[in-house]
Amino acid sequence: MGIVQSIGKGFSLSTKLLVIALIFFIFNFVMGLMMLPFTGPTGATNPQLMPVTLLLSLISVLIFIFLQGGALGAIRDMIKNNSFSLSSFVANGKKYYLRILGLFAIILLLALALIIIIALISGGLLAVANNAFTRSLLTAIIIVISVCAVILLLFPIYSIILEDKGPIAAIKKGIQVSMQNFWKAMGLFLLLLLIAFVLAFLVGVVGALLAGALPLKVGQAVMLFVNSALQSYLSVVMMTAFMSFYLGLCSKENVSEGPTPA
Repeated sequence: MGIVQSIGKGFSLSTKLLVIALIFFIFNFVMGLMMLPFTGPTGATNPQLMPVTLLLSLISVLIFIFLQGGALGAIRDMIKNNSFSLSSFVANGKKYYLRILGLFAIILLLALALIIIIALISGGLLAVANNAFTRSLLTAIIIVISVCAVILLLFPIYSIILEDKGPIAAIKKGIQVSMQNFWKAMGLFLLLLLIAFVLAFLVGVVGALLAGALPLKVGQAVMLFVNSALQSYLSVVMMTAFMSFYLGLCSKENVSEGPTPA
């Protein structure tokens, strides 16, 4: 399945997955309301609020992992069977929880290792030649490395859901698929990012106009509502598009391999 077809499938199937988007919306909006008192200059500069912020962030991540497992299972069922059930949403959230948590932990460790390596190399280069050209070159290299890392790690979570793999096996398979289809995967990622940016800009302008006519706290709640709704819907669209694309790549790979000779 091509890039445009995957995105089209993401938007078309999202209309059948609105209940999943609603679940994500409730989660995003409630967590956003809970975090609202800790945002802004006052919350950022108050060290006494830091433990509460960290605790809420940790709870948010742990709940999100469960929701993502359930959502990806529902999207898989919708793509393959054209139906899903909320009971399977809960079951999938439980089934894949530890594997997705392990995947996130491994990716976090890889990211930290990469950051340390880049920091050491950057520090060494800047110690030798600290000028505008070196700083610009390092910035460009960091951007390229970051984008490549994101592309290579797009598909492991879909390997867990679609192929029932563990975190390490899923990372190997996901990176393999990404490397074999790097430019296609990058094109899909960038196009989805562009679509999300344009929609977020348009909805943000409308939301800002509405919020500007309201008291400050009410306006913040309105903007949170609008952003949570858009973010939740786009999350479903993107997950569906990426999963459809990954399925297409894997099926193409299986066909090219052909049957194993006796």
